[in-house]
Amino acid sequence: MIFDHPAVQAFGAGTLTWLSISAGAALIFARKNFSRFLMDCLLGAAGGMMLAAASLGLLAPALEMTAPLGRLSFLPIICGLALGAAFLLGLDKVLPHLHAMQDSVEGVDTRWRRSALLVAAMALHHIPEGLAVGVGYGAAAHPEAIQALQAGGSGADMATAVLLTASIMLQSLPEGLVVALALRAEGCSARQSFFWGVASGATAPLGALPGALAATLASGLLPIALAFAAGAMIYVVLEEVIPEANASGNGNAATIAAIGGICLVVLMECIFR
Repeated sequence: MIFDHPAVQAFGAGTLTWLSISAGAALIFARKNFSRFLMDCLLGAAGGMMLAAASLGLLAPALEMTAPLGRLSFLPIICGLALGAAFLLGLDKVLPHLHAMQDSVEGVDTRWRRSALLVAAMALHHIPEGLAVGVGYGAAAHPEAIQALQAGGSGADMATAVLLTASIMLQSLPEGLVVALALRAEGCSARQSFFWGVASGATAPLGALPGALAATLASGLLPIALAFAAGAMIYVVLEEVIPEANASGNGNAATIAAIGGICLVVLMECIFR
């Protein structure tokens, strides 16, 4: 059936992530302002969940797949991590964008309005999330992963893909609200803030498709694909999410929230397993 194809499953999961972002953006209709302390805690929790999902849902299966390489098992993982981070760094350098708590524009010179730059920043943020979801479903359907599971390994399976999807959906809720609030502060109406908040999440399902296809088609490169998605997610957390959560003097609370986010993903890992 068509719904059994990993690309279709990944696109569906990416669409669920987009809906989660949209639900977060819809909270802008509830009130115009939210506590900065609350927002920093939500960002910290989102960062913690992204780190845990990258580690448990992507890197752990990749390490299991490279175990037969013995002492050289780290090489594909490091290559994938470096490529994923380099991919996001390249997009950072090319795409004009502006993070919510910054005044300096990143990327090439542009005359875009601040609101457009804020949307671009969040759209950039959601690309690795879509890639991670796509790679998760592609890896679950990959012949190498299926053979490893049949041989008694734990590897990458559908439970891993579901864990990634659930984790990314949960941490996408505050991200949708963050971009909507930033746009509201720039003078956009509630409707405009919601619309562009929703639009910023369109890159999640779009990123899921190439992630699923790459993980399915690249025989022997599956561990690198998993590590690539992990490297992209980790880059976003370290370059954007954590610094933004600490920018307003709520660093301790944001850090505790991040640990809580990690604990939540660990709990989900145990439930799904």
